[in-house]
Amino acid sequence: MTVYFDKLKEVKTFSQIDYFNIRVDDAKIMLRPVDESDETINLLTKWRNDNWYWFDKFIATKESTGIWLKNQVINNPDRILFLIFLNGEKIGHIGTFRYNESENSAEIDNVLRGIRGCCPGLMENVTNELISWMFSELKLSKIKLKVFSDNYKAINLYERCKMLTIGNIPLKREFNNQGWKWIPVKSSNGYAERYYSIMEIMP
Repeated sequence: MTVYFDKLKEVKTFSQIDYFNIRVDDAKIMLRPVDESDETINLLTKWRNDNWYWFDKFIATKESTGIWLKNQVINNPDRILFLIFLNGEKIGHIGTFRYNESENSAEIDNVLRGIRGCCPGLMENVTNELISWMFSELKLSKIKLKVFSDNYKAINLYERCKMLTIGNIPLKREFNNQGWKWIPVKSSNGYAERYYSIMEIMP
């Protein structure tokens, strides 16, 4: 097993502990591995529905969020999600996912600020802290992420964190009974409706 998987397994045992502590002026920011409490599941459901435009389209429920959280995050050895606390209040989340052994890389994942309006620069500080940890503790050679190319605010944030755009992935919608899923466009499948920008940073 690599350092990446060993470290994620270890950190997931700290679900009631502030794993990162960051100070921004008078604000106290903490990152803690996500828990399965009703409060957390309700918040994740609300934030997902409030920000559906930046994800695949479907209506999240408390039940579906709980299943996703347990199966796709907590029990997934390749993934960790940190809750972001501002002065003790849960206000968002950020994590890492998709380890690539051949590159010794992983992706920044699920960056979302659910409660806005205070502490400018919070997400930049949080993202920089995560990047530093991924290099120093997970021993990665490269960090990547995918972001919709029309999400200018997020791209600006990642550029301030020294990430560079290295390419893009054309996408189209695949419709289902709940909405749609964004899938990569193959040359035989017609035009792109949207794009992912691929960004990365190296130590």
